[in-house]
Amino acid sequence: MNLDGSTIAASTGGRLIADAPAGPICTDTRALTEGGWFLALIGDRFDGHDFLEHAAAAGAAGCVVSRAPEPGSWSGGVVVVDDTTEALAALGRHVREGFDGPVIGLTGSSGKTTTRALIALALSPLGRIHQTEGNLNNHLGVPMTLLATPPDAAAMVIEMGTSSPGEIEHLARLVEPTIRLIVNVGPAHLEELGGLDGVAVEKGALFTTASPGHSCCVNVEDERVAAIELPAGVRRITFGAGGDVSLQGVQIKPSSLQTDAVYETPAGTIEAHIPAPGRHVALNAAGALAVALATGVDLRAAADALSGYLPVGMRMRPETLSSGAVALNDAYNANPQSMEASLKVLAAMPGRRAAVLGDMLELGPDEAAWHERIAQLAGELALELVILVGPRMAAAAGACRGTQVLAFVEATGAIEPLRAWLQQGDVVLLKGSRGARVEQVLQGLTGEPGSRGSH
Repeated sequence: MNLDGSTIAASTGGRLIADAPAGPICTDTRALTEGGWFLALIGDRFDGHDFLEHAAAAGAAGCVVSRAPEPGSWSGGVVVVDDTTEALAALGRHVREGFDGPVIGLTGSSGKTTTRALIALALSPLGRIHQTEGNLNNHLGVPMTLLATPPDAAAMVIEMGTSSPGEIEHLARLVEPTIRLIVNVGPAHLEELGGLDGVAVEKGALFTTASPGHSCCVNVEDERVAAIELPAGVRRITFGAGGDVSLQGVQIKPSSLQTDAVYETPAGTIEAHIPAPGRHVALNAAGALAVALATGVDLRAAADALSGYLPVGMRMRPETLSSGAVALNDAYNANPQSMEASLKVLAAMPGRRAAVLGDMLELGPDEAAWHERIAQLAGELALELVILVGPRMAAAAGACRGTQVLAFVEATGAIEPLRAWLQQGDVVLLKGSRGARVEQVLQGLTGEPGSRGSH
């Protein structure tokens, strides 16, 4: 959305020093387009005010700053605010308040991005769906997503992440979603959020801040999500086994890695064919159909649209290797919940199966037990090869019994042993937290960045 200086000042409570024509808000001079307004954020290691000269060179119409430019150093519009981060949130709120279509807000410990993409597809019969891009799901990314809303958007799908208490409540009050969905509550950011109960409280803020007339889509297969008490006057729509959108059956096609799912819904029995493997994907799709139900979209049209799904980034993205083996690149992130889901997908694959499992971070004082639990599961699933990488996973190697196990403190140590082991028809899963850099293994096998897929 394009905003002029007067609107920016009115929305933020700032002082209009000099007006200028409307333009998009940008916080990075490298992405600034001519005629845009540069908003100078201040972080721990940077100060956007240092880049005003770059903004001027890029043709900025104006700037939003907490320190006015030196006289003679800036010829464009100027709005001075007390805090540019708060101003960014206020501008996002301004856009939200002017939007009349459905606004979907979602969070969860794992599967947020996949579910967000599935929701956008399920709502596509409404028209153009504006959704979060990349990982712009925090206190800076969410208002930037709101500000990027195109004028012809029929609905918004806004993903919300958290790493410390209070973030989801802040984002929920900023976005004011009319439809809300919590994918799940699991062991992620335990260190900061104070255990699983703390995670439930933090994620649950998306539901507890709902207003009368809003809808909450509840995953009844997650006991912590199902237990969240909704405010009075809020519509409760359930998904999962036994829910309003009830997942009845799942079949994964090994040749295409497609998931075929059957749902019982208020519109009758519906089938969906999703180009990604796993029961958890089918459950995420049930959540997307619950959102479609909340908006009044025809459920059969919504289910048909799910066939257009493409794995986002390094999230269960298949890539065929030169050996003829298939790599399932799921290296974007990991916690025990998502690790278990991905391992179970791998275990259902035909042929020889290998897993490269990296460290899971931010699990708090019980991190050793969580790593041992995943290593034990990998052994119990009778995979043909398990490679544990990173200091935490490598230390848990003793818990992985009943299969061939290799352990390396550095992820790159897995490249050559895995290359020698893989044959045509094998399947290898690569998964770990971002800090574990498990994608380096795929890069070593292919000689290319590990974020591209072949489908």
